[in-house]
Amino acid sequence: MRFTKNLIISMAIALTAMAAFNGVSTYRIAKRSSEEILKSTAYFIGITLDNALERTGIDEGLIIDIMKSQAWENIAFIAMYDRYGAVLLHSSKRLIGQTQEISNIEQTLERGRPAGSYLTLKTGELVYVMDIPIFVHSISEKRYLLRVALHTYPAQVVVRSAQMHALLQLLILLALWALTAFVLYYIRRMERLQETARQNERFALLGEMAAVLAHEIRSPLSAIKGFAQYIEEKVSHNEQLSEGAGIIIAESQRLETLTEDLLVYARPPVLQKQRFSISALVDEIHGLYEKKFGSITINKRISLNNDIVLSDKEKLKQIMINIIQNAIDSTVGTGSIDISVLEKSDNMFIIIKDSGTGMDADTLKNALKPFYTTKVRGTGLGLSIVNNLVTMLGGTVAIDSAPNAGTTVTVSLPRVK
Repeated sequence: MRFTKNLIISMAIALTAMAAFNGVSTYRIAKRSSEEILKSTAYFIGITLDNALERTGIDEGLIIDIMKSQAWENIAFIAMYDRYGAVLLHSSKRLIGQTQEISNIEQTLERGRPAGSYLTLKTGELVYVMDIPIFVHSISEKRYLLRVALHTYPAQVVVRSAQMHALLQLLILLALWALTAFVLYYIRRMERLQETARQNERFALLGEMAAVLAHEIRSPLSAIKGFAQYIEEKVSHNEQLSEGAGIIIAESQRLETLTEDLLVYARPPVLQKQRFSISALVDEIHGLYEKKFGSITINKRISLNNDIVLSDKEKLKQIMINIIQNAIDSTVGTGSIDISVLEKSDNMFIIIKDSGTGMDADTLKNALKPFYTTKVRGTGLGLSIVNNLVTMLGGTVAIDSAPNAGTTVTVSLPRVK
């Protein structure tokens, strides 16, 4: 998968580089071609006018007559200046006789070679200008400056075509990268699905092993616990032996809880839905804990329009007990646990908040994973069982926690009245 992703990215980068090089090259060639067209056209017009001026001399109507008789398109203006910028001839007759400021006129006349440049007119239009030093021998041996200005728009057809080509390539590249991103997302999603499938397979195997192990442990454990209870009764007069038997009983009970958790996690639970009062269930659970833990205050708040729900009562009870037990374990010394039941739209929310030690980012990230625990004697199955049962009931579990800021577990379930 990694090789495939690298190959796809490499191909996309290579195609992008090729397209960029092609686009830049095409644009540069088009720009050069456009300038060559303007240059050759202006030079041809200038040579033609130079020949006409040599034959006729300076005639105010010459340029206008030539422009009318010749099929020259795209001319912005034509003018002839002396070295001081005086307009001797102009395609706009009203400008003849005026003096204009022509930059570098002296240098151009001294060099004696045509010079091309771009000029922005007062109208804001950009034109191509070719300044051609000429002699009109019939009048004087002095050099004059013939200026031919052409509209750039027609000659820039190839440039606009290159720009459209570049834009099309850009759109194709965007589509290519969008497709690349989709393919990479699909590959990543396949990797996640494969990893999830492998993880589920491992968990399924682990669940089967846990179920077999739990069954094998239960029978001898019951015998050990029963015999320890018998010994405790018989040696009640002997404090040391009675205490030892009590430890065996307590540890046996802890192992019984572990085997029960393993069986619940490994064995697919069967839903048994019934109508019951969620308020009565919260009262029942509250009664189990309020006297048992004197240093921890357990509060309850129920805000429902109708507290009759259709769900699996025993599964919901197990969910709440597991969360509350975790809250009690994380609350050192005095503290409080708040149990709230709210409803919003078609959902019911069971919120259990404690004032305990909280979780760091790593613990919070792994809290719902099976067999993950930070407790010395924990199984790491409590919240994992909660998550499995809530999922079966069609709900979700959200945990919000921070170190030394307590933990809030929110169970969201569909509200079936």
